[in-house]
Amino acid sequence: MIDLDFDLITDDLTLGLDRTSRAVKTAIKRAVRKTLNALRTLILRQVGRDSGMAHPKLKQYQRVHISLRDNDGLLWVGLNPVPLHETGRVSWSRHRAGARVQGKTYAGTFYRSVYGSQPKVWIRSARNRQEGHPGYHPKHRRYSAAHGSLNRGRFPVELLGASLDDSAGKLDARIEQFARDRFRKILSHELEYALEHERR
Repeated sequence: MIDLDFDLITDDLTLGLDRTSRAVKTAIKRAVRKTLNALRTLILRQVGRDSGMAHPKLKQYQRVHISLRDNDGLLWVGLNPVPLHETGRVSWSRHRAGARVQGKTYAGTFYRSVYGSQPKVWIRSARNRQEGHPGYHPKHRRYSAAHGSLNRGRFPVELLGASLDDSAGKLDARIEQFARDRFRKILSHELEYALEHERR
């Protein structure tokens, strides 16, 4: 969650203007909203670079909340866990210790089409109790074989996942300066537009 206070920049750029006028209030509100949207894009791009996921696919797993209060903005970006096979090229063979994704080997996993036609990274639940790999919604994505099935000993299996929240946290040091620079630039444009429009 990012809570930003733009009061100092707003005071500087609106010096000599009527802060109570509708045009100035609207300009400030637009600048805050556009700055938060730019921050959201920055965060998701960084997560995409770290995770190896394309931006359009990453958008399926994002949860964003934007709140505006006068000159303050609150941005909350949450990232749902994603299936491990979505985060990069998967390398696996029967002779390996496990599937390999982005240079990391996940012991005990395999890359097969267990359900549906698309291969995914799976692990047997009994094995994962030892390995402790993160699951993709493990409470809802645990599959069991039908009673009496020949595959009974191979199930239940779990779909492996990856958490993206760590990537977003790496941006903390950059976010505040980026936000202030972007807000100053946007507010300057918004005030110029608002005052020009008000004169007409």
